[in-house]
Amino acid sequence: MRTIRNLLCVFLTMVFVSISGCTNNNQASPAPKTSAKAEKTVAMNYDLKDRDAFTIMGTQTRITSADEKNPDTYTKIWDAFDQYRTQLRPISAEWRFYGVTFATNKKDAFDYLAGMPVHSDATPPDKALVTRNVPAAKYAVFKCAGQDMGKTYQYIYSEWLPKSRYKIDTAACCFEQYAPREWMNRPVYIYIPISPK
Repeated sequence: MRTIRNLLCVFLTMVFVSISGCTNNNQASPAPKTSAKAEKTVAMNYDLKDRDAFTIMGTQTRITSADEKNPDTYTKIWDAFDQYRTQLRPISAEWRFYGVTFATNKKDAFDYLAGMPVHSDATPPDKALVTRNVPAAKYAVFKCAGQDMGKTYQYIYSEWLPKSRYKIDTAACCFEQYAPREWMNRPVYIYIPISPK
């Protein structure tokens, strides 16, 4: 999990990812601020995928714009989740880790859930764990190396999205998908929920 924590610290201090997330009132959070174009070393290929709804279980933290400036924010989030990893493995629906952004009613805040997908009827093995549903959506899925996550997010929001035929689907959630640390050199997948402009 240390690899995931380190990757998150690198890219989430560069990009405020609360542009979208699950919400009841379809109110989008502010777009991330970017000052320069993404470097061309980032692979710009993406796939369009329809994804069914799924359930995620893990530790949830409310993130504000002030938290984004603290490089320890995401280290603490993944440290908190790491202690439940072995408890979640037997009830997980997939041997992957997810960082899911859920919108809130507050303009400069979102909920970030670090966890694993579980079956919809799974019972949390600990009262500190939260279960949330991620709705079905169409996604633009960007594959990148962990060290390129910040550049990839920057490219998505500052270049790809404005020029594409799509806008953010604010009724859905954006998330990252990570392979277990035992699977060396696996890419990170960034899922951006989209709908036609």
